Amino acid sequence: MLRRVALPALLVLATACGGSTKGAGTVTVGGDRVTVARLVDAHAALCQAAADPSSARRLFFDRAHEALHTVARGVEGVDRAQAAVLLQAKEKVESELDSGPPSLVGDLLALADVYRSALGRLAITAPACVR
Repeated sequence: MLRRVALPALLVLATACGGSTKGAGTVTVGGDRVTVARLVDAHAALCQAAADPSSARRLFFDRAHEALHTVARGVEGVDRAQAAVLLQAKEKVESELDSGPPSLVGDLLALADVYRSALGRLAITAPACVR
């Protein structure tokens, strides 16, 4: 069992890392070939959504939603619990986007933190949200 889990985890890390991702063009994460810039931009979109809740829905679905799923798939082979936390935080924000409760900004920032941590597990860095 460990071998079956360890091999995909190593493949994800090997393809995601490729040494350093600084300046890297594309990586394979969760079976998808994506640009590092796109994954980092998804984090920036979450930060922007927290700073401008009136644009949160558009930013979330246009720039972050798909990347959240991609990174969750990629992290699942390395840290299943972290992938679950990421998807739970995504679901919480997604359910709040239409109603805009007072907790939306905090939940967007929490999602950004969880996503940034998940990116780190894939050796991808993103700057923290400015609070």
